[in-house]
Amino acid sequence: MSSGSQGDNGTLVVAGPDTIQVADFYVKASILHPLVIGSIAIIVLFTSLRFFSSRSIAAMNVTDWIANVAIGSTLAGICNGNSLVRGLLSLCTILGFQYLMSFIEGPFPAMVHFISISQLISSIFHFSNKNTAGSAAAAASTVQAAASSSAVVAATSTSTFTTAAAVAATSSSAAQALSGCQALIQALSFPDQQVYVVDCEDITAGTALTLPNGPSNCNGGSVQIDLRRVTLNVVTSYASSNYVEVWLPTGQDAWNGRFMATDNKGLSGCPSYDDMIYTSSLGFSVVGDNGGHNNTEYLGMDAQQFLNNNELVIDWSYRARHAAVVAGKQVIKTNYGHAASYNYMIGCSNGGRQALQSAQMFPEDFDGIIAGSSASDFNHHIDWSGRMYVLTGADASDPKYLTYDDWVIVHNEVLQQCDEPLDGVADGIIEDSTICDFNATKLTCVGNQTDNCLTFQQTSTVWNVFSQLYDPDGNLYYPRFSPGAELYSSTNGVLHGVQGHVKDWFGAGVWNDSSWDPSTLSQTDYTKADETNVLHGNVSSFNSDLSAFHAAGKKLIMYHGLMDPAITPENSQRYYLNVARDMGLDHTGLDEFLRFFRISGMYHCTGGIGAWAFGQNGNAQNGTSNVVWDIVNWVEKGEAPDTMTGTKFVNDDPTQGVQMERHHCRFPYRTTYKGSGDSNDPDNWSCEMIDDWQKCGVYNVPRLC
Repeated sequence: MSSGSQGDNGTLVVAGPDTIQVADFYVKASILHPLVIGSIAIIVLFTSLRFFSSRSIAAMNVTDWIANVAIGSTLAGICNGNSLVRGLLSLCTILGFQYLMSFIEGPFPAMVHFISISQLISSIFHFSNKNTAGSAAAAASTVQAAASSSAVVAATSTSTFTTAAAVAATSSSAAQALSGCQALIQALSFPDQQVYVVDCEDITAGTALTLPNGPSNCNGGSVQIDLRRVTLNVVTSYASSNYVEVWLPTGQDAWNGRFMATDNKGLSGCPSYDDMIYTSSLGFSVVGDNGGHNNTEYLGMDAQQFLNNNELVIDWSYRARHAAVVAGKQVIKTNYGHAASYNYMIGCSNGGRQALQSAQMFPEDFDGIIAGSSASDFNHHIDWSGRMYVLTGADASDPKYLTYDDWVIVHNEVLQQCDEPLDGVADGIIEDSTICDFNATKLTCVGNQTDNCLTFQQTSTVWNVFSQLYDPDGNLYYPRFSPGAELYSSTNGVLHGVQGHVKDWFGAGVWNDSSWDPSTLSQTDYTKADETNVLHGNVSSFNSDLSAFHAAGKKLIMYHGLMDPAITPENSQRYYLNVARDMGLDHTGLDEFLRFFRISGMYHCTGGIGAWAFGQNGNAQNGTSNVVWDIVNWVEKGEAPDTMTGTKFVNDDPTQGVQMERHHCRFPYRTTYKGSGDSNDPDNWSCEMIDDWQKCGVYNVPRLC
């Protein structure tokens, strides 16, 4: 299927950056073209039959013949893509049929017109099965001709795809650059996909990125290398399409021969520009997308487009990601003349969920996957997040509410019980929070005590926060909040008021009711979310049977910060245990394809008071370890990582030096202090096997696994 069309002047016409919405309209409308044109054809057919039924072929005069031939051939030519050759072929076909039918009288006086319409309908089917980028291109050209050209990126870039007028005015060097993009798009084809090429341009290192026609807060930083940026609209259903970007390193030996797919954060409709910038700087060809929709707030706190549009939900759940990967691989293969040698994916939070879902649903998509701080078991995660607001209250007028100062009291008591007593070092970092059996009773004020304590109602709130969420039959919905993360969460996580993604998911995704009130969250909502899981494309992404992934020789690295304020790390540990149980493997069997690292002192995906930097994003690439190269070495050399060395820089600034490092052990090993020496030195810690690792933390009940 073609991705563009040739203009009269020989230049390639594609949908430009300012016309992505027009192209998107054509993406969606193109699916309806056969129905619309087919309906018109039927009307013309029956009108012709009715009109000519009283006339014989012999009675047709020259005018009738000319009109019939002209109309039939013109319509057939249009439906075949405005091709002159196809139009002439259609003309010859119709003339031949009309010549034969001219000998038929009696019961077949309208056969000529029937054959003409048959040719038209045949053309319609041809039209419906080919890429309609030519139509989008024509619309794009019309819109661009009516408006001034604007670049997709900042003026520092070298635009290689503008209007035909701009092309004519370029210098010879710019024209050569354009030729590269033009040749690429002319060569592109997308088997089994309907794809529009929106734009192609060569941009230079330092170019600031913007999302065309998307929310400004999706805009990223600046690219770090010279690259070719190809943007696509990929049709995903009759009512949805996915905006995709493919980045192709263009410098001398810039491409390392590998492919990297990136993620979406939260319910986001933004490409993950930060990850795209980071991984392209490492030499990967990179693909990113908007998850099938544009939203107005980064990190996905606004997903109202899901309202009454389940196709967008399915796109965001999994379909947009897979479609972007398939199309992106095709662009890479066409651009470089061969496919990538290895294919990888990196994602965190919802991106971690997407990464796990890729392993579960599309095991052939990637050779290696990095899944961080995963929001898997998504529906129950949202249940759990929303429940926190119900448990803690809206503000200080509620007697069960805790202020920030109250959470300071709670946090200090958590450290008193679970920091040094459990790991031997009083550094504010609980090395293994899953074994912290926190007793909140000690927080309750006694007698006339009013300082450094909580009321009975507030203590009850703390108990509830550190408890699991169960269904009415006593089965686990979701694990508890992670002890040690409460203080940061009170300002930046689930303990900080209404969570926007909870309101949007239940309101727009589950109930299709924008007035849904998060303060009313109950078991009814939990049940409804579970009932819609399949409808939403198995969004929970908690299938623990990775047999196909394992059999294909693929590799998966999971990690989760133990001070995550938004998604409890105990759920990632639970998933690991589920895989072991459902696949009948012990830890040595899992080690062949799955490694899970618990990062003490790390917040959600990044940051924290512990040794949190290990190459998981562009802000974490200056430490000793790099998880990107760890997955590469495991896939390509068979060198599996046993530890992930995290680095904490002074004030999180690499230029100020290293504050501490720690070897984070793969589960089911626990990072254990040797008992002497500087605790900031990673060599003073060792990896010790957890004897009861197949149990779930302090609640040693197998059903929780």
